[in-house]
Amino acid sequence: MLQLGSTYLITKDINKSISFYESLLEMKVSAQAYDRWAQFDFNGHCIALFNPKYDEAFIKTNGSEEHYNQEYIKNFKARKIHYGNNMVLNFYVDDLNEEYKRIKELKIGNVTEIMYLNISSPYYHFLLDDPDGNTIEITGNYNQN
Repeated sequence: MLQLGSTYLITKDINKSISFYESLLEMKVSAQAYDRWAQFDFNGHCIALFNPKYDEAFIKTNGSEEHYNQEYIKNFKARKIHYGNNMVLNFYVDDLNEEYKRIKELKIGNVTEIMYLNISSPYYHFLLDDPDGNTIEITGNYNQN
C-alpha cells in the first residue's frame, strides 16, 4: 500500500520560495539539504521545495556515480520543467522493488527505471506520470539484486 511521503514544489528560486512559505505557513523550514531541498513538517506530513538548478550545477561539476546513477542523469537532462502549477506527489512503500513491478504491470502511465542519487543520503525512486502529466515519485526500501 502506498503511503504519502511528501508533496513538493519545483522552484525557480528556492530562497524566495522558502521566504514565501515561511511567511504563509508561519513557520521556519523544518529541514534543508543545501540549496537543493527544504521542507516544512506539520502533523506528520510535509510540504517541500525542490531546486532543480542545484542538481543541474552539481551534475556539471561533480556528476559521478557517487551521487547520481546514469539513469537519474539521463532522466534529469531529458525532463522539461514548466514552472507554475507544478507539484510532485511523493509516496513511500516498504518494498520499492515489489511496488515497481506492480506499477509496471498496471500499465497506467509512463514509468522510469529505478533511479539512485546520494546528496545527503542514499535515495532510490522511480517516477510515474499521471494522465495530466503530473509527476508521481515512489520511493522506499530498495534491494539491489
